[in-house]
Amino acid sequence: MKKISLLFLFIPLFMAFQCETGEPCNINNITKEKQGLITVENLQVSYNVGDIIWLNSNLDRIQNFDNTSETTDLFSYTLDYSFGIQFYKSSVYNSSIYLCLDENTTEITNGSLGSFCNLFVYEKVDDFLNCRVGIKLLETGNYKIELSRIQTFRENGLNCEDTSINIDTSFSNNNEQYFNFTVE
Repeated sequence: MKKISLLFLFIPLFMAFQCETGEPCNINNITKEKQGLITVENLQVSYNVGDIIWLNSNLDRIQNFDNTSETTDLFSYTLDYSFGIQFYKSSVYNSSIYLCLDENTTEITNGSLGSFCNLFVYEKVDDFLNCRVGIKLLETGNYKIELSRIQTFRENGLNCEDTSINIDTSFSNNNEQYFNFTVE
């Protein structure tokens, strides 16, 4: 028993000597801005239980971003693309309940559901990145959808050598990064 105890005592010490003491990892993140890249196909202030809110985004691989004359080929980034939202429901008891969408609360016709909460992955089709996500409205209440950004990512995380791009954008319908609605 003493041998096993000593073994467990020395394993962490041995592992500590195996760690490299290299430079910290700094991923090259580039941030751009282009408004109106995501559309709410059926934007309303009120919906019924059972309705679906459709978020649609079709990105041409060649983008001209706001406030710059630079043209960027999105396919030059070797990572996947996604966009994220924050989905909130409010009640008398809590003004902001965070909701996490999954395969039971979404319908996806282009792209896929990411492994992170409320992350939707684009699919490459010819010279475009496409993502069309339906959010099923299953309960009455007051809701808010906030848009994060379009970004490159890798399911298992970025590496030190990666160059990623973040695109700040808005909904094309209202030129805002959020919208509120009621489900009756």
